[in-house]
Amino acid sequence: MCREWLVDLTDIKSEQNLLQFWNFTDSWLEDRLGIDSNDTYALKDCDRNHYMFQDFKSYSSPPSRKYLQSVHLSTLAQRPERLIQLGTLFGSSRLHLRNAQNTLVRKHVRQNMAFTNPYLLRTATTIRDALGGLYLGAHIRLGDGLFQENARANVRLTWWKLLHFALKFSKADTLALEQRLFSHDVSAEFSSPPHIALDIPALRVPHPTLDPLPGSATPSLACPGALHTEVHLLPLNTPLFISTDALYPRSDPLLARFRQTFPCTFFLADFSAHTRALDALLNGIDGVTLAPFLLPFLDAMVVGRAWEVVGTEGSTFSAFVQDVLWRTYHGWDIVQRG
Repeated sequence: MCREWLVDLTDIKSEQNLLQFWNFTDSWLEDRLGIDSNDTYALKDCDRNHYMFQDFKSYSSPPSRKYLQSVHLSTLAQRPERLIQLGTLFGSSRLHLRNAQNTLVRKHVRQNMAFTNPYLLRTATTIRDALGGLYLGAHIRLGDGLFQENARANVRLTWWKLLHFALKFSKADTLALEQRLFSHDVSAEFSSPPHIALDIPALRVPHPTLDPLPGSATPSLACPGALHTEVHLLPLNTPLFISTDALYPRSDPLLARFRQTFPCTFFLADFSAHTRALDALLNGIDGVTLAPFLLPFLDAMVVGRAWEVVGTEGSTFSAFVQDVLWRTYHGWDIVQRG
């Protein structure tokens, strides 16, 4: 399964030569491309946040708290070797750019990373329609590393973003509802609203005003919980689709906060009838079933089609969902970071 099977690289290939291959051994590079070790400059990283790349000179090194070291793009451009071998490029702010032409190139590449596979698009559309067309979306990372360590705080922050930012509940009303619904979990850390930092890069790229949500839930699936009847809580009956790496989201105790607040909370596993068609897709090279590899992409695509979407603090994939997928699927300019 190559990248072009997931995204449309036609525009990018018209401006930049791309070489796709399945072998990156020294012998392959030398035999097929005539590049030996003396013609390769390897920028070896010791950490996934080791290097960032910038197109301007700065007096702090690096001008970021996230990355250990900055590399000026001109330094790489002046290397005599034919091949520059980099480590990971994962990270939405790894490229720190100020040159207008460079930011345009990054924008062009980044917006073309939205998934366009027809099988996934068709399935995501059927799930969107099953959710009623207008629904809330949350991308929640829980499964590993820092996200596992900070899961409780991240879940609370995401919940607050849904109520306060997406549904426009006041801070006082949101805090009162939190204390009412989760009185068993009252602690010092939950006695006041969490700090929600302004998303400056997103604010620099405003999008059109969202259409109002419908007055009542309209998913074709039955809502798992009892609908709210109090007038001020009716917005919470809006369907909520959660994209998450939790293994069993329907029973995950951390996600109970959402299930208890939003009676129409759904996960990708609730749409097995809609995803069944993906089971027939096989890798043409080795015959491996593709569905297990495609479901995380589909999960992100469904949440990216939501009326409003919130993500997990610090998650690059959440940023991709919010900055690229959600914006692209709604026909708006994407958000660039760095």
